[in-house]
Amino acid sequence: MSRTVLPERNLDVLRAIAVLLVLASHTTSTLIGHVTPVAAWIGRAGVQLFFVHTSLVLMASMERDNAPERKGWIKRFYVRRALRIYPLAIAVVIVVLLLRVPPVNTFGHTPSYSMGDIAANFALVQDLTNNPNILGVLWTLPLELQMYVVLPLCYLIARKPSFRGMALLLLAGFAVADIGTRGVDVIPGIWRLQVLKFVPCFLSGVLAYWLLRRTKRARFSSWLWIPIVATDLAIAYFPATISPDSWIVRAAFCGALGVAIPLVTNLGASRLTRAANVIATYSYGIYLLHRIALWFGFVVLRDQSPIVRGIGIAVSLTLGCYAAYRFIEKPGIQLGRSLFHVRTPLATEPAAP
Repeated sequence: MSRTVLPERNLDVLRAIAVLLVLASHTTSTLIGHVTPVAAWIGRAGVQLFFVHTSLVLMASMERDNAPERKGWIKRFYVRRALRIYPLAIAVVIVVLLLRVPPVNTFGHTPSYSMGDIAANFALVQDLTNNPNILGVLWTLPLELQMYVVLPLCYLIARKPSFRGMALLLLAGFAVADIGTRGVDVIPGIWRLQVLKFVPCFLSGVLAYWLLRRTKRARFSSWLWIPIVATDLAIAYFPATISPDSWIVRAAFCGALGVAIPLVTNLGASRLTRAANVIATYSYGIYLLHRIALWFGFVVLRDQSPIVRGIGIAVSLTLGCYAAYRFIEKPGIQLGRSLFHVRTPLATEPAAP
């Protein structure tokens, strides 16, 4: 079968929306001093969009690596993902510790951390070891890393034409998510596996990949892409605020998006898509660094005018993201590519979270 063609501009827009939702959520919460239901939802929704996007793009990445025909593909997958995620995450933890940035949106008291806390955050296993997140947004990275354990298996299933295999994978994912949600008070230690509750989000990206391989032609015009994402967000808002930990709500929200991705024609080149591509390129840095930029504006510059504080946030975030990508992210990506002689365009490299 020929290579799967991803709607890359649509996915850039999706990733840009995801990171901007997280940024808006935390900015709003910082401004008003507490987390509203709306802010909580758009932050969670942004993270879930990330999970759908990432799993879809990683399916295509393994395909471009000629998996499973090319030997060593699983090793290459894990090494390259580690080099993509860990360097910047570790650097941000160090910066947070040095600057004593509080972990939450409202910038309260900065706690003291043990060596175990720091080691767990460096390794991105703090959910498994029950250590605190040194920076609040770090909670998503362990979930993504844990999902990587089964993504190669998901890829092997999704590349098959059989509907039965994909259906069984989805049913298994729903069962796992239900166990992860309902079993917290019944199964000892299952509370450590928070990733189980988000399995439907990742599987929605796998479903999108499976559908893309079988969709001959998109059915809907490209201009509908943003309204579709907005409608999905709006429809999911009320059930998500009533049952914020419901895997069924997550499955419906992310599943609708996974089904929609193959049905919408890829956007044409425009200022919007170019802007979305820039935001998507720096999205990992935006995700990890925006809390530090907000702290700089609201705490370090607290005696300055709102305009000065706003400029300080924008400038510090822009410079921080540029430096993070130029000196940390991109070298890590290039190292992974050089280790395995990867020749695909650098723009195809997926980011976290």
